[in-house]
Amino acid sequence: MKKLILILVCIGLLSLPLSAMAATSADKQDAIDAGLAWLASTQTPTGTAGYWNTSGYPMADTAAALLAFVDQSYKPLGWNGADYSGVVTRATNYLLQTASTLPFATSGNWWGFGAVPVGQPADYGIRWSAGGEDTYITGLAIPALSRLVTNPYGGSALVTPGTVISTGNGLTNGKTYAEVIQRAVDSFTYYQTGPAGGNRYGGWRYYAGQIDSDMSTTQWAPIAYLFAGQVPGVTVADGTTKTALRAWLTAVQQAGGGVSYQPGDGIINATHAGGFLISNLWAGGGGIGGNGAAQALAWLNGNWLSTPSGTWYGNEGHPYAMWAVYKALETLYGTSGAGPISNLHPQGSNVIDPGAVWNWWEDYCQFIVDAQNASGYWPGYGYWDGALEAAWYINILNATTTGGGGEVPEPATMILLGSGLVGLAGYARKRMKK
Repeated sequence: MKKLILILVCIGLLSLPLSAMAATSADKQDAIDAGLAWLASTQTPTGTAGYWNTSGYPMADTAAALLAFVDQSYKPLGWNGADYSGVVTRATNYLLQTASTLPFATSGNWWGFGAVPVGQPADYGIRWSAGGEDTYITGLAIPALSRLVTNPYGGSALVTPGTVISTGNGLTNGKTYAEVIQRAVDSFTYYQTGPAGGNRYGGWRYYAGQIDSDMSTTQWAPIAYLFAGQVPGVTVADGTTKTALRAWLTAVQQAGGGVSYQPGDGIINATHAGGFLISNLWAGGGGIGGNGAAQALAWLNGNWLSTPSGTWYGNEGHPYAMWAVYKALETLYGTSGAGPISNLHPQGSNVIDPGAVWNWWEDYCQFIVDAQNASGYWPGYGYWDGALEAAWYINILNATTTGGGGEVPEPATMILLGSGLVGLAGYARKRMKK
């Protein structure tokens, strides 16, 4: 009987994606579990839909939280004995009920494509908009909905891309999830700043029709493209969009590798470095001297230990900066091994993963675990607290995969897989600027 159980366990392990097999500590999982429980307890129910609103932008908070719940559901431990299916359903319904239209009209199209962007099949797009923050909010909604219908770790997704929506509004009802995601992606393609933007050409700003760009905002389009590109039936932008984005990245990177909010403004921080790196990856280049990514990484390494100051500066302890950097480094390098950052915080005595290589991700995770309050939430910083911060920190702890990259399993994990000696637990109001 013991041999049969061992065989079944080995079969189960081999069916899992390699990224799921990297060792994680109980402390990380405890922090994830406590964070998800806190988020579930703070969701505001509105009939069949539910939202969070700690930032003043409930659609943004809800999209971020939804991604945290959905991505964790696909991992080996899943929700670790809890049932958050109702939380996920209500959050999904809320996003589907709050989607709005972006008309593709010639008068509003500064690209000069005509009535609609080149290659786009429809005369309107879908966006999530509040307080002039279309790009941020839509850039959070697309990853959440994309992950809902795609499981990058193997196995079934919670919903199929072809499922027809019946719990949304007049804009989303009757469409499939893939169709809604496609129209949202088309919106990003449509309102990229065109040649009329001068040195802002190729980026994105807060809302459609704004012929302007900034680095904090721009990152959300490539991030959305990376997530949506994994959804069967969805086509993301290419060609002109990437060429224009490379021009923007070159304009915004400064001598020394740092990345400004806008060309030459001197607002250089970790958030912009992370956004630059993920944008550079998707665009296939961009930056000064033909090696913009290497220079941005060198700058990030040199400034890794910077502490939060003011509203926009700093790295560890600044949720928005950490999420921007995490997405880039995870996608480019995974979370195992030494990675590109050597200028790390000293490894303290309360080590959460004694057997792991002390790298950029472990450094982040150590901070997040240590900073979590007893109630499961984190103290926040600047504009970013509550649901947004909790969701991003959970995603970092959870090693959430953005897309286009992936983790490389640790050698020790591969040895254990081959020998069949690994056991498996059961699957179960504030403006965002600069």
